[in-house]
Amino acid sequence: MNASTRDVGHETLDRISGALGRYNVWMYEQIASAVGEDVLEVGSGIGNLSVFLQDRRRVCLTDVSPGYLDILAERFASRPQVSVHAWDLGKPVPPALETQRFDTIICLNVLEHIEDDRSALDRMRSLLKPDGRLALLVPAHPFLYNGFDAGLDHYRRYSKHGLKRLLTESGFRTRRLEYFNALGALGWFVNGTLLRKTLLPTGQMGLFDKLVPLLKFERYIPLPFGISAIAIAETLPDMEER
Repeated sequence: MNASTRDVGHETLDRISGALGRYNVWMYEQIASAVGEDVLEVGSGIGNLSVFLQDRRRVCLTDVSPGYLDILAERFASRPQVSVHAWDLGKPVPPALETQRFDTIICLNVLEHIEDDRSALDRMRSLLKPDGRLALLVPAHPFLYNGFDAGLDHYRRYSKHGLKRLLTESGFRTRRLEYFNALGALGWFVNGTLLRKTLLPTGQMGLFDKLVPLLKFERYIPLPFGISAIAIAETLPDMEER
């Protein structure tokens, strides 16, 4: 990825982070029932979702960016149950984590950044306790892949079928798999595919964030599409793994 593409990707993340407070709450609500007491969050960024984990018994936050790690360490300095570790999910588990086991791993908008996503899932599974849970959110629908995805270093977008197969191959049993945020998918397609924009419009995201309470109708009327796919999966007993 060249420097200009990297700058666009960072600017996109900054815009998303600054404009989507209600959206972050909505996203966490989708996985909250699966979150236990010993939690590893992979790809914590600046901690927009991590703040919802502060009441858990033990929380490990990770990221690949030194700048984000500094922000996380400062943001949660007063929380002794929260630790911060450097980890690139595309590489082996670091020594500080490899002997630890968690009942929950949260991985939101990270797996699509990893070229070998199967190995990444294997690494996360190795850190889960028996019957541990993985809460996973990834961009949905391969046909939606556009310049926004390229600018964010996304290798792919996922179909439900493909994601479930990948989880099964990695030793997980999928308990829940559904699309999330139908309106966001429409905006992604119009702005990124039809209009070929390279940055998400801040004004649109601010408006979208205000509309989140209305958009929660999805819980009552599941739609066959969305900007993301959410999976809640459990580790399989050893005898059922392969």
